[in-house]
Amino acid sequence: MDEATQEGRERLRTGIIGVGGYGGKVLAELGRNENFLVQAIGDQDKDRAQEYAQQYEARWYDDYRSLIVEEKLDVLFLALPNFLCGECLDLAVKTGVHVFKEAPLARSLPEAMQWVERMEKTERRFQIGARRRFAPGYLAAHRILEKEELGLVYLVRGEYFLHYPEQRGAFDWRGDPVLAGGGVLLEESYHLIDQIVWSLGLPEKLYSLNTNKCSKQVLPPYRTEDTATVTMKFADGAVGNLLCSWMTGPSQERLLVHGTEGSLEAGANYLRRYEPGGKVIKEDRFEVDDAWMIGQQVRQFGDSLRDADLKPISTAREHIPNVAIVEAAYLSARTQLPETLKVYGSLFQI
Repeated sequence: MDEATQEGRERLRTGIIGVGGYGGKVLAELGRNENFLVQAIGDQDKDRAQEYAQQYEARWYDDYRSLIVEEKLDVLFLALPNFLCGECLDLAVKTGVHVFKEAPLARSLPEAMQWVERMEKTERRFQIGARRRFAPGYLAAHRILEKEELGLVYLVRGEYFLHYPEQRGAFDWRGDPVLAGGGVLLEESYHLIDQIVWSLGLPEKLYSLNTNKCSKQVLPPYRTEDTATVTMKFADGAVGNLLCSWMTGPSQERLLVHGTEGSLEAGANYLRRYEPGGKVIKEDRFEVDDAWMIGQQVRQFGDSLRDADLKPISTAREHIPNVAIVEAAYLSARTQLPETLKVYGSLFQI
């Protein structure tokens, strides 16, 4: 195998498990990045694993355990559903590798805490693939909010809509609350939740309702939510609302923030600024796709592993509040009562 070097340094020996869809895009970016040497590729689809392995001159596996144990890796990329990640992370802890994992962090807060604490004890990096943090529209919105250019923020709105059956096929494991951990709120709206927490912090209280009555699917049994609302209140008095569904189009994902000095609307590829009265004062458009955003995060991850002075972006610990919000929302939906997040704050550092 080619042990190529970059600037006199050996590249990081890298393995990836799960190369369909999102994982295939990650693999493509790894192949273009000078920090990483793709050494092993794993996938349950043996033919797909073999095809990619031949392309990248890597070894292939259809058993993830063998890949992690047998390969002497520096870095492991996981592009798997959360219910398949637990044993992979256990083995990663034992072998002492850095881990980059697809979002969401975990299915529940206890699972998230366990994974983060176990990885931190190894003193290896545990990163979550929050590619929206690198999207130019959302990044511009984050910087505006950091500078408090909107004045006092009093209202936040997040919206995510997708017609899932037409875009992604059968729900398979996504309809199982044990395997998936949740439905549209956890699987698809997670990135919007991450944007809200990243820019505005953890809500103090929330109230949520959800339903799964929108789907016509009968088999296999479909028991996770396909539509949800989350109403939030922040410590500084701001309120917010998140609306999401994977049963209706047109596809849309956007974040709106209203302040005393104006408002903004952001998506991955645009940012729009408004005067308090609603007049558009500036609009920026960008042309990036998922692959570009993934590439930016893969590069930042690799650079931060190389340079101890470079602060990593989107560490697993940063994502614990996101999981806390989702867990609180599911509890609120079950009890039909508001849920206070102050009790969650003592469990982690923001």
